[in-house]
Amino acid sequence: MMTELRDRIAAFSTHRDATDRGREEQADLALRTFEFSQSMTEKWLTADSAEKHKLVAIVVLNFSLEAESLVPTVRKPFDMLVEGLKVPSSRGDKI
Repeated sequence: MMTELRDRIAAFSTHRDATDRGREEQADLALRTFEFSQSMTEKWLTADSAEKHKLVAIVVLNFSLEAESLVPTVRKPFDMLVEGLKVPSSRGDKI
C-alpha cells in the first residue's frame, strides 16, 4: 500500500511540476508520455498483477459505472492520447 501511495504522490508531483515548466520541458514531457504510451502493451504483457495495477494507476484517475460498463477517467496527459489532439484547423474525419 505504501508503494502505491508513493507512486501516486510521484505521479501527482510530476503533474504539478509539469505545470511550472517551460515550453521545452513541456515538449519533453509530451515526448516521454508518448514513448511510455507506445511501450505500454509490451510492459502490460510482461508484467505481474502488482505491476499491472501500477500501470493502471498511472494512466487512470478513476472508474465510473455507466449502465453495465466500467468507464475509466484517464489522467492528464494521457487523456489527450485517448481523445486525440483538438486542432482548430482540423477538418474532422475528412482526410
